[in-house]
This record gives sequence, C-alpha cells and structure tokens, in this order.
Amino acid sequence: MIILLESNLETYSDKAYEADLQLLPPQRYEKAITYRFPADRKRCVKAYMLLWEGLRREYGLTEPPVFTFGEHKKPFLAGHDNIQFSLSHTGNAVLCVLDREPVGADIEMIRMQKMEHLLTVFNDAEQEKIRLAEQPEICFTTLWTRKESFLKLTGDGLVGTRTLQQIPTDDTDSVHFESVIREAEGFVYSWCQWKPGALCE
Repeated sequence: MIILLESNLETYSDKAYEADLQLLPPQRYEKAITYRFPADRKRCVKAYMLLWEGLRREYGLTEPPVFTFGEHKKPFLAGHDNIQFSLSHTGNAVLCVLDREPVGADIEMIRMQKMEHLLTVFNDAEQEKIRLAEQPEICFTTLWTRKESFLKLTGDGLVGTRTLQQIPTDDTDSVHFESVIREAEGFVYSWCQWKPGALCE
C-alpha cells in the first residue's frame, strides 16, 4: 500500500495549480472546473496529481490516469484492474491511497456535530464511545472517516435497507480498518480493506 498526503494545501500555489490543470485529461479537467469555489478546484486537481505521482512512483505508469466508473460511480483505473485507489480531501488536506487490493479511504477535518446528528449516523455503542471519549471531537471524526472509507471500499453507497448506523467502524470478520490522527494539523484519515479470503459485506 502507498499513502500520499498533502497536509497543507496553502503551499499549492496558484501557478502550480494552473500548470497542473493543463496536464489533466479532459475527463478530470471537466470535473475540476465544475466546482464553484477555487479551493474545491484545487483539491480536485491536487488529488488527481497525487494519484498520478503514486502511479509513476509505484507502478511506473507515466500516462495521465483515466477513470472508469462502477454502478454507483466508484472510480477505477482504466486498463489496470490490478491497481486500486481511493481519493479524498478536506480543508487543506488531500489524500490518495493506492494498493493492489480494493481500498476505501476518507479524510476529514476534526470537528464535532450536534448530538441530534449523531443519532442519524452512529449506533448506540458508537454514540456511547463518543460521549465517553476524552476528546469526543476526535472520536467522532475517526468513526465518521471509517464509515466513509467503508462506503468507498464497497462502492455501493447506502443501498437496500442498510443505514449509516449499520456501517461498521471496527474490524469485522471481513473488513479491517486503520486510522491516523493528525491532531496538530486538524484532521483524521482512515482506510479500510477486505481481509484476505473474506466475503464482501
């Protein structure tokens, strides 16, 4: 697995952004410029450039990555079924995770929602974990990124009768989670993968 992280997007100058924008294939260029706010456009472009960097460094691929999309818009690398990736961005941070096996990743700024919001997202055990945590905002953000990473792993979103409360945040028989807390920089990121030989949930 390779993890590429830009932890301070403020160092990504307008000049560098404009240069990178011109390198994008039409597919990604169109996505980037549809964002209303410049900061969102920068995050979109930087995420793609991190992916491209990782593909060059780890797999020797020099051509701009082109995506295909699954049934629920999960992106895949066209022509390279053996390479999996997940992109995420928040605030000043951008994350790219690459692996040979399916992976889902999410990064979020450390924050705490109102308690009524927790009722719609977390199950009873998770709510209790947040309430008892020494730093509930970090606990909240960590659990949230784990749910998001799981949804990105499956690529299914919320389908059928599954609710956010039913999305796991701890290891199960089939899935494994990892989280990194960067408190000084104000964000948490998590990723998850299927355990070897596990049946997908």
